[in-house]
Amino acid sequence: MDKLLHELESLKNNLENLPTENISDFEFDKTALFIVDINNGFAKQGSLYSPRIENLVHPIANFTRELSSKIKKIIAFTDCHKPNAIELLSYPSHCIEGDYESEIVDELKEIDNIQVIPKNSTNGFFALDDISFKGIDNIIIVGDCTDICIYQFAITLKSYFNQNNINKNIIVPMDLVDTYDIPNVHPAELLNIVFLNSLIQNGIKVLKSLSLK
Repeated sequence: MDKLLHELESLKNNLENLPTENISDFEFDKTALFIVDINNGFAKQGSLYSPRIENLVHPIANFTRELSSKIKKIIAFTDCHKPNAIELLSYPSHCIEGDYESEIVDELKEIDNIQVIPKNSTNGFFALDDISFKGIDNIIIVGDCTDICIYQFAITLKSYFNQNNINKNIIVPMDLVDTYDIPNVHPAELLNIVFLNSLIQNGIKVLKSLSLK
């Protein structure tokens, strides 16, 4: 147990010592932003609502608003399922096609230049049939959940680029991602620590913050 606690503390320290970078360090015309599942079903109401996700809404909206007229592409994934979706065998019913839950939050709707892409699984990569990464060197990923949709999308994207010998910069700002908490079932703080460290180990650039100033 002592060894486990020591290792956990080391992983936590890894994250506390991460750098903050400035968005101006990236070429805007070669940068894309992916917003994952900042929708009503996770951030406002419903069976998978989480106050931790709701707390992401304004920081992500402010971040997106600042970049909306500058960067090359902004894509917002939103969970959107038919009532008979296979995923609903594993999770409570949520974000059904055409309902309030499946829509991105109003705070994002108010921002120009966002392309909304519905996804029927936890991994947004498989909803990207017609998205080209040509001319994009920097891919910023924000939203939820750190250990599910964020992790799956970032890792699959990195694996795809590795398979095709393509060098892209995938960035996850730690202060713009989070996961839900259920005591004794889904401990958010622990899962954030473990999965953010795993992203780092897989070649994803995890930052403490991505400053706009």
